[in-house]
Amino acid sequence: MEIDNEENIIVPLTEQTSPVELSPTIVQRFSGIFYALLSAFLFTISVFITKQLEVELLSALIPRFLIQTVSLFIYMKFIKHYSLYKQSEKQEILFLIFNVFCSATGFLAFFIGYRYLPLPDLTTIRYTQVIWTAIITSIIYCEKPSIPIILASLLTTVGVICVAQPNFLFEKTSNITISSTDHDQRLIGLSIALYASISMSLMIISNKHLLVKYKTKHSLIMLQFAFVSLCISIIYCFYKYYFLSDRIQSLKKDFFNWKYLCASSVCLLQIISSILVQKAIKREHPSIFTIVQASDILFSILLQNIFASMKSNFLSLFGSFLVLISILIISGFKFINEKRSTVRT
Repeated sequence: MEIDNEENIIVPLTEQTSPVELSPTIVQRFSGIFYALLSAFLFTISVFITKQLEVELLSALIPRFLIQTVSLFIYMKFIKHYSLYKQSEKQEILFLIFNVFCSATGFLAFFIGYRYLPLPDLTTIRYTQVIWTAIITSIIYCEKPSIPIILASLLTTVGVICVAQPNFLFEKTSNITISSTDHDQRLIGLSIALYASISMSLMIISNKHLLVKYKTKHSLIMLQFAFVSLCISIIYCFYKYYFLSDRIQSLKKDFFNWKYLCASSVCLLQIISSILVQKAIKREHPSIFTIVQASDILFSILLQNIFASMKSNFLSLFGSFLVLISILIISGFKFINEKRSTVRT
């Protein structure tokens, strides 16, 4: 669920303190970083556990999207009394359709990509969305590419190559050579992950446009995302099991067992994660939030190499490191520029 107004932090006053000394700014700043870290951890561990349980991610996500859709609908209709059918401009409707398409397909593509790539590699490719967002924004607003954007783009390109590890570049390196089957799987996963990354970048840009220009309620955007994702997941499962020869046995095997119950329950943590994201965004500067949120990459590397049988090789780790550096460069550059603009005004 979405919370519109920032929560007030109430601190009891004593004789030795005053309201001036107990400004909530510092508390909110630390809480924003904490919320961002916890959100990244909950999301990453839910995906990792579901994969380790050998449960289809899109199937396990159905309860999450169902609960999220119902909760957002109740929140908007009966708590905030927002209109779900307000008269909108044609451009706003087009942006809403474009936004929900990018967010739903990009988000679900991320989960599909987990079939083909280890979680650290998949997460690394996903977070190239920060670079894509900077590049696309520069093109839209006809801005001259800055040196940090160029440098970050180069580092990201090298990082993605190190993660993908194409055979035509690494076939002569014996300890990194990948079989043709695994190589094809990685290329499929890489393509899906890149689509997810670019889609999420376009979603971020259209989301900002809707919130700033049309004052669209963020809860409405989230409701549309949850509902469309729920529909896609159900259609996928229906398609998958409708064409099986023994559908009843397959349904019992995949849904009516303790593994699915555990996986679907763990995926509900993603609802908490999305709430924490909103709280973190309200308390932290967007650039700092982006850097902290990229801890997804570190969490996925730790989980993969501690608990999974497949370990990350040096090139994958190096590629993830380069992408993290590029995110730091872009976010730091934006943070400094915005601080300078604030000082001038």
